[in-house]
Amino acid sequence: MFCEEPVNPDMEISCSLKLIYEIISFISLLSSGFVVYATYKNIRVNLFHKLILQIIISEIVDEINILLGIIGDLRGKLIFENYEFRMHTCYLQIFLSVFSCLWTLVASLFISLKIYDIIIKKRIFTRNNFLNKYIVLITISVPLLISYLFWVIHTISRIDSLYLENVYVNKIYNKTQLIKLVFCWINKPLSIALACIVALLILGNLYFSFFKGYRFLENFKETILEQNEEENPRVKSINKIQRILFLYPIIACIIWITFFLFIFLFYFSYREHTSKGWSVAFCVFMSIRQMIYTLVYFLSQKKLRDYTKLFFTCQTCKKNKFKGEIKMALKSESNLSINNDNIDE
Repeated sequence: MFCEEPVNPDMEISCSLKLIYEIISFISLLSSGFVVYATYKNIRVNLFHKLILQIIISEIVDEINILLGIIGDLRGKLIFENYEFRMHTCYLQIFLSVFSCLWTLVASLFISLKIYDIIIKKRIFTRNNFLNKYIVLITISVPLLISYLFWVIHTISRIDSLYLENVYVNKIYNKTQLIKLVFCWINKPLSIALACIVALLILGNLYFSFFKGYRFLENFKETILEQNEEENPRVKSINKIQRILFLYPIIACIIWITFFLFIFLFYFSYREHTSKGWSVAFCVFMSIRQMIYTLVYFLSQKKLRDYTKLFFTCQTCKKNKFKGEIKMALKSESNLSINNDNIDE
């Protein structure tokens, strides 16, 4: 938006790619915010809704992270005089990037674990136990703590090497290689450490959601179908669970595996320069990533779709007014009934 073409194109992402990032992120931010608002207004939120909304909110955090680049661009080109100001934005972006990644995967893991508990174990999330009561706090606090540790380690590692190239460039084997991100990211050793944590979260997601939960439901459904009960309501219920709830852990795994493949592709394969084609591919992937969760959730919630239709056709006020009139009528009828009872007495 306020971008000036970089002094050294080998160090910064181009303004056109930045603009794509920022426009799509802004649209996605508005869409995600509306979905969260509409959910709390129209849907009775259960534990699954809370965890799914956490994933959507974590993507909102990442959208804000991308838009923070506009603040850095307000000071002009990436030159030495602007370095200190840009680094304040850069270190905030590093924290938000890691936090968004971990928050999404931890929330996805607990969705998988909850599904596994409902259909198989039935004793992990017992009523009023610690995990059931504090799951929302756990899914936020654990990623926050780990992200803070990564942020501190990265900051300390940069104290003795604060030169301009570190904002978008790392040096490997004394050759400059580009990581064209619209936001700042942690260094290579920390990226490897984070990738290990992410791999464990992904394995946990796949184990509880696919290898345990999904396959158990598939076997159970086959048993029902063998009894010629195709119209059995249980089959429809199983299909709905498989179609909706299992999507979130699987999508989270695919997205973050792809993200780290891109990161390590830039780290290890393009040491002298980065192909513009790969940069564009990465830009497109990062842009659509933020819309996927919101779109999947939106399409799976009929109440949300109905409310959106009313909202954008300016009928929500009429609906609320109609509800208010019904309540007033019922209240009047109730008062009349009470008065009649008093007369009879």
